[in-house]
Amino acid sequence: MDFTLLKYFLYFIFIIIVVWILIQKSIKESYIPEKYKDIDDNANDKSIVTWNIQKFPWSLKSFRQKDIDDIIKNNSIILLQECFDETYELLESCFPEYYICRGNLKGLNMMNSGLAILSKYPIENVEFRQYKHYNPYSFELFSEKGHLTAVININGNKVHIINTHLQSSDFERYDKNAILQLNELFEYMNELKSKKINFVIGGDFNIDIKDIKDFFKLSDIKDNIFYPSEPTIYIDFFTSHTSNKKKFGYEPLIFDYFISNINMDKPKMTFSEYSDHNPVKSFLL
Repeated sequence: MDFTLLKYFLYFIFIIIVVWILIQKSIKESYIPEKYKDIDDNANDKSIVTWNIQKFPWSLKSFRQKDIDDIIKNNSIILLQECFDETYELLESCFPEYYICRGNLKGLNMMNSGLAILSKYPIENVEFRQYKHYNPYSFELFSEKGHLTAVININGNKVHIINTHLQSSDFERYDKNAILQLNELFEYMNELKSKKINFVIGGDFNIDIKDIKDFFKLSDIKDNIFYPSEPTIYIDFFTSHTSNKKKFGYEPLIFDYFISNINMDKPKMTFSEYSDHNPVKSFLL
């Protein structure tokens, strides 16, 4: 074996990793549009969408595809998960009229959180908190798990919009680390409640609504979960394959929903081929 060739190959891989991390760290945490639609035009539009778009660095998907372009441009607040691939196509270049914030890469991990929030209303403050718990034996070891908070001014009312993506599980209904992360999220939620701050938490919880309702049985928050009637993802727990539509052997699950101390309309699922998750939409009342 030519060890000199191997050495140079390893050097090359190391340089590629370093460059990739620097690119991830250089992506702006927040974007303020220079020109945007008059907010009065959207005064009565308090729509909010959560969507795991399954857009990885090796993905050929584009933000300019009609199905995602329509979802974003027809709603006021959009929470995206697995929004990793912004190397060649930044969100602000595709949606320059939106305020945008991200969970940017903080440490030396390979990927950021994949969390992004777009808003037609001004984003006044941004905070990303990493979860202490995660599964070190999963692919998600390579991304920063946590929750992204945007303080959004909706017609003079400040609301904490929180986006999260809990630990996934390939062959079980949920990973125990997802519950531990949920507890961390509840601690943050209780901080906000103690300060009488309005909040909406949305995202891919990776815990089906039936399981999370059992978890909430002794909690007063159980009346503040807003979820669609239709499954948002289908999973074959024998193969770990996922789909956005019904398939034989795949279990229907509702992973995508909202938790809020603000009253919300009944969320509805919209079918889209863009991802293995279908987007979920609601309205703040």
